[in-house]
Amino acid sequence: MTDELLRYYDQSIPPDLLTPPVPPVVPSTGATAGIPGTWTPPGSTPPATVAALIAAAPPIAATPTAAWTTGQYVQTATTGVAGRAHWSGTAWIAGAATVEEEEPTP
Repeated sequence: MTDELLRYYDQSIPPDLLTPPVPPVVPSTGATAGIPGTWTPPGSTPPATVAALIAAAPPIAATPTAAWTTGQYVQTATTGVAGRAHWSGTAWIAGAATVEEEEPTP
């Protein structure tokens, strides 16, 4: 009789009570420099690829707006080096920020 009651109980629970709700997808609207940097708002979904970051409309805002310093980047949903991007001061660029070569002084 216990098995019969258990089966009845399992079947009497609406399926939506047993399935956790799917959280809404919130796309990232900004990125903050770091090693690695972070996406904003917190918990948002980053772009799938560097190309998607570059093509995002509206554009994803960079913080700071000046060029990021050596080694700083954000990681897109693509894992590894292929998913890294940094802000040049005017545009998103693939990879981590690097040291710009200085002109030799005469």
